[in-house]
Amino acid sequence: MPILENRNYFIQPTQEGIYILLIKAREEDARASAILYDGRDNALFLRRPKETILLDYINPVIHQKLLESPYVIVLELNIENENVLRSYQVPMQRVDEVFVA
Repeated sequence: MPILENRNYFIQPTQEGIYILLIKAREEDARASAILYDGRDNALFLRRPKETILLDYINPVIHQKLLESPYVIVLELNIENENVLRSYQVPMQRVDEVFVA
């Protein structure tokens, strides 16, 4: 399964401590999603079966809080007009290591 690299994303905490992931909208709806995270620089966003997106260079300031978060709200944006095309909640799954070759 190929891993799609996505350098154009943004993770932002809300005042309530919930994390929002802003990402470029994809063609198909998300299904059976999860984010695998080990508390370091990279996470794997399993958006759909057979569609995995690498979230690399996560800001070190949010590593621990993001690791402790039970879920993230994903907003998929149309890049051209910045409209939100989809929003959904994705569970965070803590793993021992996210290995990226």
